Amino acid sequence: METKISHTKKVTLMPPEYVEGCRQYFHDERMSNPDDVNGKMSPEYIATDYEEGTMTLRFTVKEWELNRVGVLHGGITSTMLDHAAGSAIFAFIGHWCPSVDMDVRFMSQAVLGDVLICVGRVIHCGERFITADCVMTNETNGRLVATCITTCANGAKRADGAMDKGPIQER
Repeated sequence: METKISHTKKVTLMPPEYVEGCRQYFHDERMSNPDDVNGKMSPEYIATDYEEGTMTLRFTVKEWELNRVGVLHGGITSTMLDHAAGSAIFAFIGHWCPSVDMDVRFMSQAVLGDVLICVGRVIHCGERFITADCVMTNETNGRLVATCITTCANGAKRADGAMDKGPIQER
């Protein structure tokens, strides 16, 4: 089975059964860490699509996630997007990859009790960098809430042994 993920010949994607198995792994990890930010946001990992390279998560907006005017805080929105995109990367690449940058666009607000659907998708996987995006929609009212595109460092491959060369030398 092929995915629509663009990748270099040197990058191997995880097999479909691993990708599907990540949903249970993520659930178990969240349940074992209820006090970290991912546990507090209580994401539900509801679907994976190997062909499309996506993982779909559901979040319900909680009171602690609101800003002082009663809408979902932009930082929490960004964290949800980052978590969904990162979960897709983990599922398809096989390990967590640190974010290098993330561009977020906010379209509408969400309020207490709204149900948000985040679809994280791996767009490209190269030896050094992985690009993913995420679309967040409000299942409660059908509105687009936010989108992001992110670049992550691919820790699966070391860039020509650069990590083994020690401290940067002055030239």
